[in-house]
Amino acid sequence: MITRQRTPAGSPPRGRSDVGDAAETSGEVTGARHGVASAGPPASGVESPPGFAGKRDAYEADHPDLARVLAEPAEPVLFFQPIVDLQRGVIAGYEALARFHTHPTHSPDRIFAAADRLGHAAELEARVLAAALAARDRLPDRCFLAVNVLPHLLGEPEVAEVWRNADLRRLVLELNEAVDLDATSGLTATASALRNRGAFVAMDDVGSGYAGLRQLARIRPDFVKLDRSLVVNVDDDQVKIALTELVGNFASRLNGWVIAEGIERGDELAMLVALGVPLGQGFLLGRPSEGWQQLDPGVARRIRQLSERSNRAASIESLMEQVTVSVGDSGSCAMSPDCPSCPMRATTNRADSTAGPDDEQAPRATIIVSNRCRPVALHLSGGPGGGTEPRRVPTTLFARPEEPVTEVARRAMTRARASRFDPVIIVTEMGRPLGLVQMERLMLRLAEMST
Repeated sequence: MITRQRTPAGSPPRGRSDVGDAAETSGEVTGARHGVASAGPPASGVESPPGFAGKRDAYEADHPDLARVLAEPAEPVLFFQPIVDLQRGVIAGYEALARFHTHPTHSPDRIFAAADRLGHAAELEARVLAAALAARDRLPDRCFLAVNVLPHLLGEPEVAEVWRNADLRRLVLELNEAVDLDATSGLTATASALRNRGAFVAMDDVGSGYAGLRQLARIRPDFVKLDRSLVVNVDDDQVKIALTELVGNFASRLNGWVIAEGIERGDELAMLVALGVPLGQGFLLGRPSEGWQQLDPGVARRIRQLSERSNRAASIESLMEQVTVSVGDSGSCAMSPDCPSCPMRATTNRADSTAGPDDEQAPRATIIVSNRCRPVALHLSGGPGGGTEPRRVPTTLFARPEEPVTEVARRAMTRARASRFDPVIIVTEMGRPLGLVQMERLMLRLAEMST
């Protein structure tokens, strides 16, 4: 996600660089809307008062030269930090981080703040989003790329021009916590428009700032980033453990995935895996780099060991059954090239199969998807345990293949009474359907596990 600087444990807020050893400075940026800064060194030819040279040097070190940034079309450049699947020990996506080579000693946060104060925020945000879209096209298979955006700028002409007619598939737009979402008009409609273009929506730094439960309920994000203040020393803090579970349960009810950011210690990683947090990032898992780095084999092995230890119960994938996929009323499937295992292709390839209507292995349900292959409804054809009349029901619960049976059952039982026993849809990291699990089979497995 293109983000403002993350802060490792033990450092002042956003005060340490993710790349290189350059020091960063603090202080606020002031200035005129269209100038570089209204305060600063005197004009050329004006005699400086005694001691001003030192103050001028300090001022220039503390305030970015925004005119210089905007004059360089290649700014900002992007670095990429991996986001790791904490169950399988593989890279699920990347967060793009903005870097300014013209100001290596200034934190990206400070430069974005200067642009906002001087009226150039939309121009800089548009550059970042365009660069992220270009990088998205070079992504490794089965990965997503997230980009951090200021919600109130999404409707600005410079920014809207970048995304309104773009293909946003495999892109996660992370709503930055620096702005009160309640003060951003039309945000719900904008989020819907982004999803219609194929994007996912993420909520940044949940647990701090403006990113609270009310905003989660309003935006209903596909990804929830757990604020790093909840991650630091989570292995030794019962309150943080409880809050992590709270956010995770809330996100699960919204069919969203939690990302824990700022993981720097092995004990933090072990606790997050044990708590079932699906995704994570941090210096322990990989530092930002200019290319698509691979996960360290030792780290991947450790994650899998922790996951196997935590998931003593069988995964929900063991109960998944054959299913057909239909676009329903949504037109034709996009057949995205980044989805080589697309169920629609499998369905097409099975069109001439010999399975008859009385075949016990024939699927008893059809997942109806949008033209972006997102499940929107289920068509249940009846059969054992499901009645005799076909019916169509909305989707109410998604699960990833590696989730424990006990966790999926717990989530299923928190659904509304009318949909409590509807099948659970199994999806990929990108939300595409793989199959489903009938509640009868889930209950039988729980009974077996209790004996």
